[in-house]
Amino acid sequence: MPDNLKDSSILTNQISQSQIESMLFRCFAEELNDIVWEGSNTIDITFVNSKVYDIWGYRPEELIGRNFLDFMVPSKKDEQKKVIDSMVENKSAVNGIHLYYQHRNGKTLIFETRAKPILNNKGDCIGHRGIFRDVTSYILQEKRLQKLYKKEKAAFTELENQMQQRLEFTRALTHELKTPLTVIQAANELMSTQVLSSELIDISDSIGRGVHNLQKRVNELLDLAKGEVGILTVNREIIKTRIFIKNLIKDLIPVIKMKNREFTVNIPSVLPNIYADEARLTQIIWNLLDNSIKYSAEKTTISINLTKYPNGKSVLFHIADNGFGIPLKRQKDIFNPYARIQSANENSTGFGIGLSLSKTLVELHGGQIWFETTEGKGSNFYFTIPRSINQTTRDV
Repeated sequence: MPDNLKDSSILTNQISQSQIESMLFRCFAEELNDIVWEGSNTIDITFVNSKVYDIWGYRPEELIGRNFLDFMVPSKKDEQKKVIDSMVENKSAVNGIHLYYQHRNGKTLIFETRAKPILNNKGDCIGHRGIFRDVTSYILQEKRLQKLYKKEKAAFTELENQMQQRLEFTRALTHELKTPLTVIQAANELMSTQVLSSELIDISDSIGRGVHNLQKRVNELLDLAKGEVGILTVNREIIKTRIFIKNLIKDLIPVIKMKNREFTVNIPSVLPNIYADEARLTQIIWNLLDNSIKYSAEKTTISINLTKYPNGKSVLFHIADNGFGIPLKRQKDIFNPYARIQSANENSTGFGIGLSLSKTLVELHGGQIWFETTEGKGSNFYFTIPRSINQTTRDV
């Protein structure tokens, strides 16, 4: 055998398989952006790549011969030592565990650790090699997000509790208001059955109207509270739109005339049937008309107009007046609960929550509501109600 082949054979016999793997591993390690290391069976550092300086602040030669436990965060040391001892004792691999170390400057680093045992030719564990990936920023951000989530959850729970308390308070308030109103109404009805002078009859009628109006406002307040906590509902059914609006107008005309306003109606000869809660739809229209009456002068015109919405899926309701209009600075709050348009010409009563409640009811139907206004010239309120999808019912 030639001398050079003999020398090569001797060299091969002298270098174990594990040593060859180690040399290849170390060459590969220098190409990676994570910390790559080898440690003895007692977790003394035997190799670490040069990336350790950028991440950990130590040069490789400062770590060789040191034990990994020397650099662990003191508060985590005992807990993490158990993991390492188990890894060594069981000759096991670890995958994705988080170990807490201290940077040279004292800052805490969190390394996601992957390691596997180094076995000799006899199968004995003579050490471990692995990778440290710096996940400090990710973990800290995750913890911050968890804290924010808990804080937000607590705030949301508190808000829910407050809203529920508000609903309970409103329910109690309406009950307290309705009880004496019922008594007043009953007494007034009893009085009206007696022989009264014309003056007392006028007083009785005035009491009756006042009780009716106050009962309406109390119900609005309760509905608004229900809407805010998400328990207000609508009971929808197929409604023949033209028949509905014609019947409603019969009730509207006397009220509007009594308020000394002109009234016009524009309804096409054919309208799609709609899918709506008739009582709630009536409430929406009454609220918008009531708003137009409040914010317009006597002898001005209020109109109600219906048409198919351009998308073909809804009916568009349009209520217009040529009243005072809405000041620019108040327009953004027009649908906010308890917001109210104040006008020097205003002489009206009520909580001013009709528009907010109308918006809630329209949206519960799956529609939209909006307005256009010019101060001093009037306002236009629009809302849509989805048409019936039942094709067996003819439009009328």
